Amino acid sequence: MSKKENLGNYFWRGGQRIELEKEEEFFTAIVKDDAELERVRSLPGVSDVKPVQNRIFKVHVSRDQRDAAMKHYGSEELKGISHHAYRPKGATNTRYYLTDNIIVRFGQDVLPERIETIILEAGVRIIKEYPGSTNTFLVQVTHDAGKNPIKVANALANLEEVESAEPNLVNRFQKFNIPADPADTYFNRQWHLRSRKKTNLVADADVSATKAWDYTKGKRDVVIAVIDDGFDLNNPDFTGIDKVVHPKDYVDGDANPFPVTEHGDYHGTPCAGVAIAEENGKGVVGVAPGCAFMPVRFPLSADDDFLWEIFDYVGQRADVISCSWGMPPVYAPLPQLLNDKFHELATSGGVRKKGCVVVFATGNYNSPLNDPDNSSFIWNDYEYGLQEEKGPILNGFAIHPDIIAVSASTSLNRKAAYSNWGKEVSVCAPSNNFHPLDRGVRVPGLGIWTTDNEQFGGDFTIGSQWTGEFGGTSSATPLVAGIAGLVISAYKDLSASNVKQILEETADKIKDPDPDPVLGLNKGSYDDNGHSEWFGYGKVNAARAVQQACKLYKEATRISDLTMRITAKDNLAETGDFKIFKVTISDKMSVTLEGPEEGTDFDLYLKQGSVPTTQDCDEKSASSLSTEKVVIQPVQFGDYYIMVRSYRGSGDFEVKVELESDNCE
Repeated sequence: MSKKENLGNYFWRGGQRIELEKEEEFFTAIVKDDAELERVRSLPGVSDVKPVQNRIFKVHVSRDQRDAAMKHYGSEELKGISHHAYRPKGATNTRYYLTDNIIVRFGQDVLPERIETIILEAGVRIIKEYPGSTNTFLVQVTHDAGKNPIKVANALANLEEVESAEPNLVNRFQKFNIPADPADTYFNRQWHLRSRKKTNLVADADVSATKAWDYTKGKRDVVIAVIDDGFDLNNPDFTGIDKVVHPKDYVDGDANPFPVTEHGDYHGTPCAGVAIAEENGKGVVGVAPGCAFMPVRFPLSADDDFLWEIFDYVGQRADVISCSWGMPPVYAPLPQLLNDKFHELATSGGVRKKGCVVVFATGNYNSPLNDPDNSSFIWNDYEYGLQEEKGPILNGFAIHPDIIAVSASTSLNRKAAYSNWGKEVSVCAPSNNFHPLDRGVRVPGLGIWTTDNEQFGGDFTIGSQWTGEFGGTSSATPLVAGIAGLVISAYKDLSASNVKQILEETADKIKDPDPDPVLGLNKGSYDDNGHSEWFGYGKVNAARAVQQACKLYKEATRISDLTMRITAKDNLAETGDFKIFKVTISDKMSVTLEGPEEGTDFDLYLKQGSVPTTQDCDEKSASSLSTEKVVIQPVQFGDYYIMVRSYRGSGDFEVKVELESDNCE
């Protein structure tokens, strides 16, 4: 390090050095209680104070009084803690808010005694060590440090024993849907699942959901988590035996993740419905109605450590994680902590330890996901109106190589005008359409029918638990997450990377020859690798994805495409005697029991995953005859147990299991 280097003019994030400049009109205050919050509001030049996360508040102050306000707040009289807000050098809308914590990773060979010495000399204290991350700690900067968190982090990063030291920044997210003006019942309106040609709709705009359902509608032991602002769990489409599992509320700290109107919570309920709404004769149907639903509420604002906690918890319990939120078009690389966490989730997360499929929305600004050379990009902030970003643009979540980044297509199989784009887009999925800068400009496309809030939270359609006004990449993302749940339901040994590859390889290559209405770009075709910056590898096709999973399952289990028979011969010695047989199957299965014809009554029972009983079985044939037959099509892949039981009489029998692999051609 050069002696002249100013440790406060940059920080490290995800291995990137980001040059900084201070915000003239903003700083953050760490507030202990309401009385201290009032003191912040009364500081000289302060015009507005808004919560950022927990005890951290964003303070808007006149630029000529910023330093005086911060000095007064940290005086001996008040003893408050404040930090400058920063932006990347030359940027206009990217803003970084500090906490008083740093995430430090030491080399694997650094001894605990040396770590303790470094920690003491730096004036920080260890808050926790991250499990599974060797020598990685969350530390708090104390008064003994004599420097702000950025300078402390950079001083640590310059030590040879330290692999990385990054400020624990607050991340503020936006939901990737704009609420519209208010204006199994609605299945025929769910064109994104099954479409037909009509006004503003082409026949192949859907994701072929009904054809996928010929194989599976999702299994209850496959868990799809939706992380968002709250969920009206009283909606009929979220009910059902074992439908909701592991609910978590990171706002209220309980297991009741209901939305709150005062918080502006309107978004999670419709997102969840797109993925997992139950098939129950009411309302709408999700693309994976048979899968379980893990609702996780968080405040759409979280520092790096808080995000790590959320994804660590969810990633141990879910097979798929759907996130319909993210960064606006600013420079937001991920910290190394989250880079590593997402890779860990994708490779070894989930209950199956095969990896968690993590799906993120790309966003609704018609923005590039990664443009280091940007000098001017106009975008619409939902709260503040049109903004111009003059610095580099980077969405760290969507560009992570293990994440499925989802863009949006329309009911006309064209690019949604608002949909973000780039080389990092994995796939697209159907959603609505709107102009990214002016909602008054009409663009063609239908909305998405899904679940809506009624008793709790804000709503799209007043007085209804369902709405046809949803959209954005917020809707496209849970649609992809649900299809990932179907793929896993079809073949549970697939890894997360397998699922991502299947979704990309089986996607439909939709095209859009027209330039977008704002930038005039045309990226609706595909390169030599089959990738489009607008559509990724194409629009997801649920049927083809599930068929591919079937094919891989057959190859892995060596099930022939030809019909084969398994025959078992045995005998039942007396009335009440029974025999159990186990078989692993793939597609269509028929089981035939042939017993002695005279004076006997043998019955047949089947159950998946465990031994059946007469009271607990999936299928049975219990007529008064000695010959019984059960046919299942389609079946859920896995182990089936067959019980042959004598209801009356004894004698020899033969059970034939016929497997027909005709569903995965």
